[in-house]
Amino acid sequence: MKSFEVQEPLQKSIEGFAQSNPSLAVVPEDRVFYRAGDKSQVALISGGGAGHEPAHAGFIGKGMLTGAVVGDIFASPSTRQILHGIKLIAKDSNGILLILMNYTGDVLHFGLSAERARALGIDCRVIAVGDDVAVGREKGGKVGRRGLAGTILVEKLTGAFVTRFAGQHNLADAYKVADISRNALVTIGSSIDHCKVPGRKFESELGENSMELGMGIHNEPGAHVLTPIPATEDLIENQMLPKLLDPSDKDRYFVPFEKDDEVVLLVNNLGGVSNLIMSSIAAITTDLLKKKYGIVPKQTITGCLMTSFNMDGFSITLMNVSKISKEMKAAFPDKEIDVMQLLRDPTDAPGWPISSYELPPTVDHELLKDEEIPHGVGHYDFDSFAKWMKGAAANVEKEEPRITQLDTLVGDGDCGYTLLAGCKGITDNLDKISKTHLSSAMDKISEYVEASMGGTSGGLYSILISGFVHGLQATCKDSSEKVTPEVLAKSFQIALDTLYHYTNARPGASTMIDALVPFIDEFAKTHDFKKAVEAADKGAQSTADIVAEFGRASYVENSQGIPDPGAVGLVAFLKGVEGTMQ
Repeated sequence: MKSFEVQEPLQKSIEGFAQSNPSLAVVPEDRVFYRAGDKSQVALISGGGAGHEPAHAGFIGKGMLTGAVVGDIFASPSTRQILHGIKLIAKDSNGILLILMNYTGDVLHFGLSAERARALGIDCRVIAVGDDVAVGREKGGKVGRRGLAGTILVEKLTGAFVTRFAGQHNLADAYKVADISRNALVTIGSSIDHCKVPGRKFESELGENSMELGMGIHNEPGAHVLTPIPATEDLIENQMLPKLLDPSDKDRYFVPFEKDDEVVLLVNNLGGVSNLIMSSIAAITTDLLKKKYGIVPKQTITGCLMTSFNMDGFSITLMNVSKISKEMKAAFPDKEIDVMQLLRDPTDAPGWPISSYELPPTVDHELLKDEEIPHGVGHYDFDSFAKWMKGAAANVEKEEPRITQLDTLVGDGDCGYTLLAGCKGITDNLDKISKTHLSSAMDKISEYVEASMGGTSGGLYSILISGFVHGLQATCKDSSEKVTPEVLAKSFQIALDTLYHYTNARPGASTMIDALVPFIDEFAKTHDFKKAVEAADKGAQSTADIVAEFGRASYVENSQGIPDPGAVGLVAFLKGVEGTMQ
């Protein structure tokens, strides 16, 4: 597939977007965009990987988003980036609502950012939108539906609400609006080919006469390959709309629609379809909705909202406005809320028609300085701790080839490298952490781990470590109390509870949780590190007999017989610590 290429496309894209939208402030090094805030309103921040433009920065504007944070191509922004965005926007807001798409990396990094923001005294909540019906409940029920173009409608309704009711709402109200909106959405996508990612070789397993139904926005495979390619009318009538509206498909029937319901139709261009064809698709879809289901859309929106570079495909989103209106009335009995009016309220977001703009706010770089959590607790022996971390890193380096080999069988082959990078992130920065209080030391280590590991693994471990810091703060009576096995046991449990807020993985799902939980449970019972490591090892080995339910291994046809590389990697780390204690 041919496509235009430029040097440093992501950086140039950020520069070009900033130049084209002078009402937005931009922090290029963090890829944060934001507009002037309003202390009478909850601020809305979204974001995610690059490659989906105009989402999400294109929807910053009065009546919509306050800011957005951009990650690498198809990758979540880091916690540091997101936290910087939160801090810049929080000073002129009545709380922060992070609206994101339901992808593991985004959920982890935005979730960790919210945790850190709350530790700094910023009122912040997270909501993830999942509107995809391609993966039904049986396969994706625990992970949840992927976030697709319907996310933009959640951002629009919530943004219009906080603007229209400025001074009459709080963060909990904004969350309710977003929650009610996301639960009234269904989306299905399709494409006749994968997209071309800048700087990467084009790869596609689709034949000349094949297409995919249930296509995601990161080049991941669709739910079904259709051969031969059906006519567009047949595709919409017999493949796409039934997955959105057929009540007999219990696996995918997420939102009920009745003939007299007010419905919004969004036909989203995934990037490579001409405007002429998109308008035709919208007309075909509208006709079929009326003919087959008795549904006449109250509003039709067509265009590029959530793209995937130049993917030659489109998605159809249906939003049940009647369902939203009913639930809004129950949630806000004191307010007259017209959902269609919220959708149509003006916004100057550049992804929608721009009417005017104001001068951007001045970037306050003081807010971007790294901060150490106040009032460190948990006196500890730094020299012993440093020895343990170096021992752990050495053992992970030794076991990395085996961990990597396992991950090539059930994942994308980077688990060993990623874990080793996280260990180096710790050992390379030991001289920068607190030598007296373990809470302060671990807070910095959480940042180093996420920055060095990146991706989902970095987010998981960073949230776990941040939870451990919360545990120390909750367990230690004052700053002079020493770290004891009892303190550690309680802090480990709080760390696990914190992690559980951001992942549905539990023991028996063939993830690192299968090693982590036995370790924490055994240490809580015996305060014996060696026995705890033995329990973790046993748990890791048990994953070979479990069908994976989370992570990349869950997409492999049969992962049984192969222990989870993440669990094996965690045990390698723990055994490295244990080895220095002998």
